[in-house]
Amino acid sequence: MNDLGYDRSRVEMMIIHISENEKVSRNEARRMLHKYVCEGACDWYRTRSKDAGFDRLDLTEKQRRVIEDVIRQIMKNVEVDEAKWRIHNVLCPGHPRPRPKKKMIK
Repeated sequence: MNDLGYDRSRVEMMIIHISENEKVSRNEARRMLHKYVCEGACDWYRTRSKDAGFDRLDLTEKQRRVIEDVIRQIMKNVEVDEAKWRIHNVLCPGHPRPRPKKKMIK
């Protein structure tokens, strides 16, 4: 399986975990995950997100913690910023956020 296929399967697992944990539909869990990882770099966010009801600020602190915990569990060996970038590439293809720079170990 290539990296994108691997990431897709991981993102699907995250959506299922969020859906079950938050007791929301799969679509709402996907939306929550996208809100968490989206940094507004994609054109959709700037131009049409408000009309679509996509306000990143409406995630509660509890929801943010749940989503971050799910990401850390499922993408254990990946830095959080890199994981967010990879997740966003799956959820919002064609509008990728900038890839984070690798951290230098001192």
